[in-house]
Amino acid sequence: MKCESCGAEYRMKDEKCPFCQSENPVLAQIRRERTLGQYDREARRMRDSVPEGAVKKWTGVLLAVCEVLAGAALLISLATLVLGPVRARIDHRISERWEQELEEMLARGDMEGICAFMRDTDVSSWEMRKFHEIDQVYSAYARFTEKAEYLDSLYGGGSGKVGVEQELRDQVEDLVTDMISRGGMTLEYCGQYCRDRVIWGTEELFEEYAAQVRGRLEELGVPGQLLDRMSRAQEGWREDDGFRQAVDMVTDIYITG
Repeated sequence: MKCESCGAEYRMKDEKCPFCQSENPVLAQIRRERTLGQYDREARRMRDSVPEGAVKKWTGVLLAVCEVLAGAALLISLATLVLGPVRARIDHRISERWEQELEEMLARGDMEGICAFMRDTDVSSWEMRKFHEIDQVYSAYARFTEKAEYLDSLYGGGSGKVGVEQELRDQVEDLVTDMISRGGMTLEYCGQYCRDRVIWGTEELFEEYAAQVRGRLEELGVPGQLLDRMSRAQEGWREDDGFRQAVDMVTDIYITG
């Protein structure tokens, strides 16, 4: 049905317009009729079970209550009718301002700024989906890059020790596991959003991140079959034997060179 306040389309069963919060007039009328009907039935039941004088007394009370409730419902409806569009316009202007700020950050390539904005600002999941996706992709990509650079700085040339201590191996293995997992998440998000969200115009950006992650993991010897599974967002790739084998292999590369 169409909202009488802001003109948005929403389902008949929704109690309020999800955009301006105006009350659904159809459901409101049904509730009022049900309330009045309930009081009417109660009045008839009392009339049949109590003396006529008491019936008149309680009927008057019930009618007075009904009048109060009907008046309150009318006031609420009028307030919603007046304030709903005002609130909707304010929210729309705020959303436009936020989107403009985010577009400016994107034009500057300030992905960190976009991610911080999305974390610190109360933007609902159905608003600015484009920037929610950028936040997801870049956060995974940045984490992957951070882990890869950290591993390179510590163990880039290998330790040269074939019999390296188990404690060091465990440390490197944890870092490698996290790095490959973050890379897999980046490929998963990029693959999903490039297929499903090309309307946002972010597919080129996501394809670039995916290419960088894939290239780096291929250099380390991660099998293409596993990378393809990650890109297609197939469930269970973290539990795949190929994932554990890739972790062990890359761990050996960083430890022994």
